[in-house]
Amino acid sequence: MGGPMKNIWICCLLWVTCASGQNHLRVGFDIDDTVLYSRYIFEQSPRHSDGSLDYAWINRQDARLSIPIMPTLDLIRYFRAHHQEVFFITGRQPENGDSLAAYLSQLLGFSVIVNQNLFFAPHTIIDGRPVQGKAAVFTALGLDLYYGDADSDILAAYQAHIQPVRIVRHPSSVDQYAPNYFGNTRAEKTPSNPWGRAELERFLEVGVGPFGEPIYPLHWKGPGS
Repeated sequence: MGGPMKNIWICCLLWVTCASGQNHLRVGFDIDDTVLYSRYIFEQSPRHSDGSLDYAWINRQDARLSIPIMPTLDLIRYFRAHHQEVFFITGRQPENGDSLAAYLSQLLGFSVIVNQNLFFAPHTIIDGRPVQGKAAVFTALGLDLYYGDADSDILAAYQAHIQPVRIVRHPSSVDQYAPNYFGNTRAEKTPSNPWGRAELERFLEVGVGPFGEPIYPLHWKGPGS
């Protein structure tokens, strides 16, 4: 991606630096489809009697079934090399969260500890509707920007008055999470999902998502690459 993308990133970094009032940034990352390609875990997860996923099982499977998204790991190491603080905020449930923390520590080469730099912020149900829990965590941590793949990640960042950055989900994950992703080009077009492949390519070319969020130019070939 060329000139327009470069200009967007310059503006984004200037905005974050000015907004924080300092050179020290606090940067947050989502986990699933942002740091880890974890589709295989969710496909194989046992379910409880009510149909919900078994997160006690899920959070112990990353070393076996998840695939690191290397460009995101490189970005995390970049921020750390420049002495910025990095946090992980996931929508997973917290059961056996120490197992996920241990895997991330091994993968990244620094200590990842639950409730220190790894936070679980699952959605809750209020009046029969799911409500995401990330915005409150962003605010409590004083984040400056947050990288995530889902529409809810982008909206949570805006609700917390911080800068969201879109990580484009690998196409093979779209089927798993289609209702929460603007890049769902496989479903029939509807008012809530009006974009096909051609429109998606234009978003990617310009480097801006449907909520005005910048798109990180992540080039990852996917599983097996």
